[in-house]
Amino acid sequence: MPDQPRRPVRRRTLALATGIALAAGALFAAPAADAAPQPPAKKVRADFNGDGYGDLAVAAPYATVGGKARAGYVAVLYGSATGLTAKKVYTQASPGVPGAVEKADLFGDRLVTADLDGDGFTDLLVGSGGEQWTQDGVDRSGSRTVLWGGPKGFVSGTLLPAEGTGRYQNPLTVAGDFNGDGHQDLARGGRVLLGPFGRDGRPAGAQEGADFVDGDLNTVAAAVGDTDGDGIDDIVTLARTYDWDDEGNYGNGVFFARGSRDGLRAPVELKDLYGPKGDAVALGDLNGDGRADLVVGSDTLRIVYAGKQGLGPGRPQVITQDTPGVPGTQEAGDGFGRALAVGDVTGDGRADILAGIPYEDFGGLRSPGTFAVVPGGPSGVTGAGTKVFSQDSAGVPGTAEKDDWFGAAVHLVDGNGDGKAEPVVGAPWEDSRAGAFWVFPGRTSAKGSFTVGARTLGTVASGAELGSVFPN
Repeated sequence: MPDQPRRPVRRRTLALATGIALAAGALFAAPAADAAPQPPAKKVRADFNGDGYGDLAVAAPYATVGGKARAGYVAVLYGSATGLTAKKVYTQASPGVPGAVEKADLFGDRLVTADLDGDGFTDLLVGSGGEQWTQDGVDRSGSRTVLWGGPKGFVSGTLLPAEGTGRYQNPLTVAGDFNGDGHQDLARGGRVLLGPFGRDGRPAGAQEGADFVDGDLNTVAAAVGDTDGDGIDDIVTLARTYDWDDEGNYGNGVFFARGSRDGLRAPVELKDLYGPKGDAVALGDLNGDGRADLVVGSDTLRIVYAGKQGLGPGRPQVITQDTPGVPGTQEAGDGFGRALAVGDVTGDGRADILAGIPYEDFGGLRSPGTFAVVPGGPSGVTGAGTKVFSQDSAGVPGTAEKDDWFGAAVHLVDGNGDGKAEPVVGAPWEDSRAGAFWVFPGRTSAKGSFTVGARTLGTVASGAELGSVFPN
C-alpha cells in the first residue's frame, strides 16, 4: 500500500491498488446449474475466541505507536449475541506478540484469517511490510506474524520463518484448503504452505511451483473460493504489468488456479476479462448453485458465473451505476467496486456484493465516497434492490467530507451469529488520514450503524489510516 495514495487519474486505466450498462438477464444471464455440486469447501468463520460469534480485525498500518511513526496496529472487535462489542488493540508491544514497536514497520499492512493449527480457533496472519530483520545471515524486509486464536483471543504469536534466501518476506498471501485434506493452507505466488501449522510457524509441508499467474506480472489482488463445487478451494488473481505502456496504461489479466487433491493446478488466464482495468476480485455464490462466482471490480462490476469446471470462457455480465435498480450515475473514476466483499447479507442463502465507491463525488464534494449492497438472487445479480449509503445518509454517523474515501476498503462479518453478514466500510482518509470504519448491523439499512475511530480505540489518530486494511 503506498504511503500517500492518490485519486486515480481518469484518463488512465489504473486506479489505486487496492462502458455501456448491461442488465442481467439480457445478453449475459446467469447460467443454470449444469451438474450437482459437492458440498462447498468449509469456510472458517473469523472467530478468534471460539464463542460462536464472528469477530472483526481491522488495521491502521500507518499509526503512531509508542511515539514510533507508522509502526502500525491491529484492532479487533469481538462478536457477541448483541453484535460487535468488546474492542482490543494489538501491537508489537502487546503481550505474546513477537517483535518490537519500531518506526515504519507497518504492522497490519496485510491481514489474513485462517485456523492454521486446526484447534478450532481462527488465527490472524499479520503482515509487516516495513519490518527489517535477519535470519540465516540474510537481511530480510517485511515479515508475517501469526496471532494464535484461543478462548481469550490473541495471547501469543509466532513470527513465520523466512522462506528461501530472498529478502522480501511479506508477499500477498491467501488462505484456503487447496488440496482438500481439511486443513487450512497459506498460498503466495510460487508456493503453498500446507497446514496444519505448528506453533513454531512451520507447515506440515509445501507445494512448490504453485504460481498464481502465467508470466512476469505483478499480482495485485486475490480471492479464494470453491468455484467447481468439489469441496476444494480455488484461487483467482488479478495481475498487471509492472510498467505503463506508451499511452500510460497497464496491461491487466485475471487468472484462475483450481485446487485439487494434488494441490493447486497451473493458472489459466480468463481472457474475456482481460482489457478493462481491475482493482479488486471476490468470490461467492451469487445464484445459490453451490459454486463460487467471480466478481471483478473497478469502475464497473464484471461477473462470471461458475459451472461444473469452475470458471471458464465467456463474456462477463457487467453491472454499472446506470444498470436499472442501481442508484446513481455511471462516471469514469468513481471506483465502483474499487473494494469488494461477497457474502450473504440478506439471509436468503445467496451471496450479495458489497462494493465500495470511494471516489464518488456528491454535494459539491470531491471523493467523499459511498458504498453499495448489490443483491444476489436465483438468476444471479440483476442490480434490482441495490442500496447505496454515504456518511450523509440518514442514520449514518458522521458527515461526508472531501477526500474521505468512504468505501475504499470493505468487509463482511457476522458479529451476532445469526448467519447474515454485516457490512463494514472503511474511510482511510477520514479526518485528514486519521481514518475510521463503520459497521452496519442493519445490513441493507443504516439502522444501528456505528463508527469506530482512534478516540474509540484509545490510539493516536494522526496519519493512522485506520480502516484501510481488512482481512482478504
